[in-house]
Amino acid sequence: MGTRTPNFPLMFAILVPLAVYPFPVYAVSDLPPSRQISIRECVELALRSNIDIAVAAAGKEIEEAGVPIEEAAFLPKFTGDLGANRAVSPSGSSLDNSLALDQRTYNFDLGAKELLRTGTALSLAFENRRTESSSAVSLLSPEYRTALTLSAQQPLLKNFGRRVTEAPLRIARAGAAAKTEEWKAKVMDIVASARAAFLTFFAAGRDVEVRRAAVELADRLAVQTDARIDAGAAAPMDRLPAEAAAAARKEELIRAEAAAQGAADDLKNVLGLRTPREWEERLLPAPLREDLSPPGGDETFEEALRRRPEVAAQAERRKQAEIQEVVAGNRTMPSLDLSVSAGLSGLAGSPNPNPLFPSSSSAFQGNYRDSLDRMVSGDYYNWFVGLKTELPWRFDREKAEWARARSAVAEQSLLEEGLSLRIRAEVRKGRRDLESALDRIAASRVSVAAAEKMLEAEERKLALGKSTTIEVLRFQQDLSEARLAEVRAQVDAYSAQTRLRRAVGTILDREGIVIR
Repeated sequence: MGTRTPNFPLMFAILVPLAVYPFPVYAVSDLPPSRQISIRECVELALRSNIDIAVAAAGKEIEEAGVPIEEAAFLPKFTGDLGANRAVSPSGSSLDNSLALDQRTYNFDLGAKELLRTGTALSLAFENRRTESSSAVSLLSPEYRTALTLSAQQPLLKNFGRRVTEAPLRIARAGAAAKTEEWKAKVMDIVASARAAFLTFFAAGRDVEVRRAAVELADRLAVQTDARIDAGAAAPMDRLPAEAAAAARKEELIRAEAAAQGAADDLKNVLGLRTPREWEERLLPAPLREDLSPPGGDETFEEALRRRPEVAAQAERRKQAEIQEVVAGNRTMPSLDLSVSAGLSGLAGSPNPNPLFPSSSSAFQGNYRDSLDRMVSGDYYNWFVGLKTELPWRFDREKAEWARARSAVAEQSLLEEGLSLRIRAEVRKGRRDLESALDRIAASRVSVAAAEKMLEAEERKLALGKSTTIEVLRFQQDLSEARLAEVRAQVDAYSAQTRLRRAVGTILDREGIVIR
């Protein structure tokens, strides 16, 4: 734009609107604190303070905690039982040599259980018991009994195999992975929201500046018109268009200022500001200094499918449904379990005199160690092999659950397909919007420059009496609209760039954000 030779009426007309337009007047102590904030600072503040990110992170941690819970199902479990018991009961037997039967029992048992990933349930039990009895029928008193038993149970139809046994763990892992990807998506959403809120705030601030400049132009024209009327170069009726335009533009400015305040509150909400002081603080948008470039060769639909966390999350949700479908199908089979066990036992104690069996009690004479020796000798053993089955009537419930699981798999597949279509549309729209906005920026800058020159020429014509106030007002309006179009084109370009990066999934990389 070329330089103009300053003249007194023009300089006077520029200074007068400061007195004409009633700006709010504050005492210095009444002004709320203010600070300038950039789009980068908005992103950083949102990542630190936004509540939605904190909620998503808590959900991710909850889901991740479910993995070790399910893994614990395959860890060995150890049991122990230590007890003492005494029972004195009346006796009606002549063999007890007493009217009361006094019996004391002490037990100390150890055990271990483990579920193998094949579905086999193993258990090992080591039992120890010491019994003292006043009954003459008891051959040993005290009596030491020991036993070591290994048992296994293997499902053969229902609940058979690693796929079914590990299903809860695999579902938990898939759920944790899905929640992690959904959390990443939420982080991307908040980054995009913070940028969008700042751009809206920035556009509202620029709108206020343009509206204020339009008011100043109208006020300047009103002063010039008054000067021309006083000089006899214009009729008093020429003052009315300038006054009407000034009043209308002041109304537009008031609306723009209210919209700017609303945009500032929306930005603070996205940033997660909590204290009253932060909400009272006046934010001033910093200039946009980021480079705007056309869509890159890597901002494509194929790249979006590779990078978008929603795609990975949906794949994990589908995996969960497929695992649940396998389990539901397995449960339509009858239950048939193979049970096997083998054990060793030992016995020792002090012979209890018995007139009915004078010689049998001495065969197991000994103490607790002797009972252990007899147990490990293998002379006394037991084993068991058996099948156990359970057959529901018609399997109606199991079949219904399997049908529901198959429908869930189909639903997740459709959701995955719908997500792919939505991402394709987002990427294509983002590329078009960015290219269009960049072209509009170039065109709007030319329009602003042309509107400024046309207004300047029309003002000179008015000063020479070759134009009218209405024509100057029209050119002023054209200039304001051109400036607003330039602001909208610039903000639209930054917004389209943000949406495209979010659609492709590169927004965190572009912002230099690393998720750990």
